[in-house]
Amino acid sequence: MSAHGKSPTGLIPVADRIRWLLFCRAGLVAALIGARFAAGGAKITPGALMAAGLGWLALTCASPVLGRLGRTTARAVLTISLLGDGVLLAAGWWALGGLAGPVGHLVVLHGVAVTLLASFRTGTKIALWHSVLALLFLEATAAGLLGPAVPVPLAPFGGYLAAIWITVLATASFAAMNERELRRRRYDSEVLRAFGLAVASEHDPARVAALLARFAQDELQASRCAVAVQPRDGSGSESGGGFLVMIAADGTVSVHRRPTGVPAPAGPPATLLSRRLDPARHAWLSTVMPDARNVIEVPFDTEEASGVLIAEYPKRSPQRSSQRVERRVVNTAEQATAHAGVAIGRAILTDRIRTAAETDGLTGVANRRRFDSVLEAELRRATQVAVLLIDLDHFKNVNDEHGHLVGDEVLRQAAHAIQAVSGDDGLVARYGGEEFAVILTGVDDTTALDIAERIRHAVAAAPTAVPVTASLGVAGCPPYGRSAALLLAAADAALYEAKRTGRNRAVPAQPDAGQPGIPFAA
Repeated sequence: MSAHGKSPTGLIPVADRIRWLLFCRAGLVAALIGARFAAGGAKITPGALMAAGLGWLALTCASPVLGRLGRTTARAVLTISLLGDGVLLAAGWWALGGLAGPVGHLVVLHGVAVTLLASFRTGTKIALWHSVLALLFLEATAAGLLGPAVPVPLAPFGGYLAAIWITVLATASFAAMNERELRRRRYDSEVLRAFGLAVASEHDPARVAALLARFAQDELQASRCAVAVQPRDGSGSESGGGFLVMIAADGTVSVHRRPTGVPAPAGPPATLLSRRLDPARHAWLSTVMPDARNVIEVPFDTEEASGVLIAEYPKRSPQRSSQRVERRVVNTAEQATAHAGVAIGRAILTDRIRTAAETDGLTGVANRRRFDSVLEAELRRATQVAVLLIDLDHFKNVNDEHGHLVGDEVLRQAAHAIQAVSGDDGLVARYGGEEFAVILTGVDDTTALDIAERIRHAVAAAPTAVPVTASLGVAGCPPYGRSAALLLAAADAALYEAKRTGRNRAVPAQPDAGQPGIPFAA
C-alpha cells in the first residue's frame, strides 16, 4: 500500500495520520506557548519557547508531503515527528515547573492523541518515550546539570507516570477494540463480497447450497453445516426435488434428496439459536444430521424456493473458547444466507425456463430441439449410442373417431409409458405429431432392441382411453455412422419396415439402411 492509497484493511492511511497529527501538534505548540505566558518564574524566556515551538511546527509542515513518498518514508517521518514532539514537550515540561507545572497535562493529551490518531501500539511507545524523557530531565536536575541540584521527588514522579500510563493504556485498549472490530467488519465485508461473486456465477442450486455450507464452516467456524432447499412450482407451492447439502466436520460433502412422503424442512420465521434441532420441524434433517447441538438456523424464502442454513457449534471446539455465538457471526450468516437464497432462486428459475424451452408442453417429455442437441453431443462423447423412433399405430383414427382431447390424453399416457421403460438413462422426446424418439447411451444393439420391445409392450398396456399400439425402428452407433442424419435415417428406415410388415413391432436397422450409396462409418 502506498502512503496515500486506500488501506486494504480499511484503516486510515499513514499519510492522513501524519496530517492530522500535524494539526494536533499545532494545538500543542499553541497551548505550550500560552502556558509559558500564564506561568511565572519559568526557566525559559517566552521568545525562546516560541521560537522552538514555531520552528518545530514549521519544520514538520513538510511531513505530510514526505509521507506521500511511500509507506517506509511515511513511517519514518511519523516516528521522527513523534519523537520530536516528545522532546519539545519534555523541554517545556521542565522549563514550566516540571511535576508541579501545567505541561504534564499536555503530555497526557499528546499520548491520548497519538494513541487515537496513529495507533494503540504507537501510543504505548510514545508513553514510554515521555516517561524516559521525564526521568532524564529529573535525573539531570538531581545531578545539577540543569541548575541547582534537586532530588527526584519519587512520589510525585510515580503519580505522573501513573497518570500517563493509565490514560494511554485505557485509550489504547479502547482503540485496540475499535481497530479489531473495524478489521473484522472489513474482513466480513470482503468475504461476503467474494461469496456473493462466487454464488452469482453458479447455475446449479446444489452447488450454491454447498458453497453456503462451506462458507459457514470456513468463515464462521461452524462444525457441521447443512443447507436444506425446497423448490416451489410456478404457483408458489412446494414441489418435488427438495434436497439437502451437508458438510461433515472433516469437510466431506454429501447431497441428500428428500424422500417421498417426508415433509420438507421448515425453517423458523427468523434466525434461531437453539441447543438442538426440533424433531417436529426437522424430522428428515435430524436423521441426516443426528445429535446436532448448539445450532444456528438461518432461513431464506424466495418465490422459487425456501430453505434453511443449519450451522452447528459443539460445546467443545478447538476454534471456540466460548459457548456464546458472536452477534457478528449471526449477522454474517444471515447476509450470506440471503445471498445464497437469491442465487438458489435464480438458478431454479433459470433451470425452469430452460426446461420449459426444451420440453414438449403436451406430454412433458423433451421436444425436438432438445433431442437434436443431445443426440449431437452424445455422438461426440459416447462410444455406443442407439436411437429408437416410435410411431403410434393408426393414431389419426383415434383423433377422427374420438376427438383431439382423447388423442391428447393417449399421447400423454404413451409418453409416460415410454419414459417409465427408458428410465433416467434414456432421453425421451416427442419427435413429431404422434412420433416419439429415445436416445440410449452405452447400450449395444441387442439391449437397444430389448428396450424397444419393452416399450412396445408398455404402450400397448398403457391405461389409455383408446387402446393403441406402437411400431419402432432401432438403429445404433456403432455399427452405424456417427452422423446424426445417417443414424436417424437408419432408424427411420427400420420404422418404415415395421409399419410395412404389419405394425406393432420393433425392427432393427439393416446394414444398407439410410441414405443410398453412403456407407456407415464404424
